[in-house]
Amino acid sequence: MDVHPNATLVHRLYEAFDRKDIPAITALIADDAVWNVPGSNPISGGHRGRAAIFEYFRLLGELSDRTFHAKLVDVLASDTQAVAVATATGRRANQAYEGRYLLLMRIRNRQIVEAQLFNQDQAAFEAFWS
Repeated sequence: MDVHPNATLVHRLYEAFDRKDIPAITALIADDAVWNVPGSNPISGGHRGRAAIFEYFRLLGELSDRTFHAKLVDVLASDTQAVAVATATGRRANQAYEGRYLLLMRIRNRQIVEAQLFNQDQAAFEAFWS
């Protein structure tokens, strides 16, 4: 069975994020994209525009003492959207975090134009990042 192009895009995103490959990530996220993160902690909010999204990514590293890691588990994709099923881990001071999440992405012209994060355990996510 052929892999949908939007599933390939998501795989490329996670691989580039893991390598910290800024040019590759830049090519996959639209300049005017929005990345929505639930909660009321320092990384929450609607990060609008590629620069704000990259700042969000930078904060993930900074606030987790560079231990944040996202691992792609599965991808569901169609012509206009994709869903990443993934896990996230990190350490912060004396706290450890491990959680599953879904990242729903709207895709246009082979770029992510909107992403919405859904955490399996929002309370644990909030406690870790607060």
